[in-house]
Amino acid sequence: MKTLRFAIALLTLSLTPAMAQVTLKLATLAPDGSIWMQAINDAKDEIEVATGGAVKLKIYPGGIMGSEKDVLFKIRTGQLQGGGFMGYAIGIICPDAAAVMFPMVFRNYEEVDQTFAKFQSYLDEHVRKNGYEALGWTEVGFSYAYSTKPIASLEALRATKVWGLDSPMLLELFKAGQISSIPANVTDVLPALQTGALETVFGPPTAAVAVQWQTKVRYYNTMQLAYSIGGIFVSQAAWKKVPAQHQDVVKAIFQKYCAQLNPKVRKSDLDALAFLQSQGVTAVDATPETRAQFEQLATTVREKVTGSVFSAEAWNQLEKFLQESRNP
Repeated sequence: MKTLRFAIALLTLSLTPAMAQVTLKLATLAPDGSIWMQAINDAKDEIEVATGGAVKLKIYPGGIMGSEKDVLFKIRTGQLQGGGFMGYAIGIICPDAAAVMFPMVFRNYEEVDQTFAKFQSYLDEHVRKNGYEALGWTEVGFSYAYSTKPIASLEALRATKVWGLDSPMLLELFKAGQISSIPANVTDVLPALQTGALETVFGPPTAAVAVQWQTKVRYYNTMQLAYSIGGIFVSQAAWKKVPAQHQDVVKAIFQKYCAQLNPKVRKSDLDALAFLQSQGVTAVDATPETRAQFEQLATTVREKVTGSVFSAEAWNQLEKFLQESRNP
C-alpha cells in the first residue's frame, strides 16, 4: 500500500504543471528605512502573497547598485529588471514628465492632485513607448530656495552664489533670468555652503534636512518653486515575463502604496520646514509681486524649451488639465 501511495504521489506531481515564478530585481537610491523604502517593502510582501509566490521582488536600496544612470545600464543588460527613480532616470524613461516638474507650474497641492490624476495615463503611455512599464508614480514634493542671505526677489537671488544643478530646464531658467550659477554635486553642496562657495541651494524640505543644509543656511523662501515626481518602473522585457493573470494585481498593489506615500511625503516636508525654523532658519514670505516675477520668467523659458526638453503635446495636455483645476 505504501508503494502504491508513493507511486500515485509521483504521478500527481508529474501531471501538475510547475508554477511559473518571476523575480523582479529593483534598485533605488532611497535609503533603507525611508518612507519610500517602507512603501516598496510593503508592496513586495503583499505582491508575493497575492500572487501565491508567482511574482517575487528583490529590492536593492540606498544606491548599492550605483547611480540612476548605473541602474538603467544594468536594466538594459538584464542584471536588474527595474527600479524606483526620482531624478536622472525619469528624464530617460519619460522625458515628458519634465512638463510636470517645470518651475512655477503648480501653486499648491490641490492643483497637483487634480491635474496629475488626469495626466497620468498620458505619462504611462509614453513610458510604455520608451520600453518600460510604470508600476506607480510617487511624490517627491515641492522644492524651495534655501540661502545664507534673505531672498525676497529675483534681484536678491541674482546677488547670491547660486547652486547650478545639471538640468537643461534650470540652466535655461538661470540664463533667461541672468542668474549666474555654480555647478556642484549634491555631496559637495554642504561643504560649499560652509566655505561660502555657494549661498543659495534648492530642494524639497525633507531632502534638505537629510543632507543637513539647515546647519549652514539661515533663510528659506516660502515660494514653492517646482514640483517633483518619481516612480517605480520595470522594463517591458521583464514585465512581459510576469504572468498575464498577475499583472493587474502587481500594478494595483504598487499604485496603492504609491498613493499612500503622498500624504506621508507632505507631512514629512511640513515637519522638515518646522524643524528648519526650530534650528534658526527664518522663513522669507514670497510677495505676490515676487511670484508674478518668477512666473513670468518661467513662462518665457517654458516657451523656449517646449519641443526639446518635453513635447508640445505634453504641455498642451498638462495645461488643459491645469486650467480645468483652476476654473472648475
